[in-house]
Amino acid sequence: MKKLILTVALGVACASAFAQGQLNFSNFGAGANAPWFDTDGTTKLAGAGFQADLYWAAGTVTDSTLLTALGQPANFASSGYFLGGTRTITGQAGGATITGQVRVWDTAHGSSWTQASTAPGAHIGESALFQISLTVPPTTPNSLTGLNGQTLRLHNVPEPSTIALAGLGFAGLLVLRRRK
Repeated sequence: MKKLILTVALGVACASAFAQGQLNFSNFGAGANAPWFDTDGTTKLAGAGFQADLYWAAGTVTDSTLLTALGQPANFASSGYFLGGTRTITGQAGGATITGQVRVWDTAHGSSWTQASTAPGAHIGESALFQISLTVPPTTPNSLTGLNGQTLRLHNVPEPSTIALAGLGFAGLLVLRRRK
């Protein structure tokens, strides 16, 4: 019996030494109330037509291009709110601070924010960068307290035909100038 207890105690000690940090990926909860709105600024996002994902980097960074997608998007469950639950940040221990950014997109234009950000007419959005301290179970994960409410923007990418027409118009102006 003593061997069993000792084995379990050592197993718990080893597991806790490799524990990964966690956070609560939700924009509503303890210390967080940050609804997201569609491009009109008044309609709150709702349903599986919109998703949110956490982009993060270890420590404190100020350049959003250094962030990596967690790759565990959450749907908007209710009016303006996503409730993704506990997320584990691999390679980061409890107590570590990370820089985070929530990126939101409409799923009609891609299965990820990166895809939607290059699609004409997509509704996409990004939060400001914020820092959050990770926790280790059994501690309740910290909420995204640095997150503020956001409004999506309409992402307009010029179609190739529009660019071609602009180029032809510019070439025509050059020809006319040369004739004079």
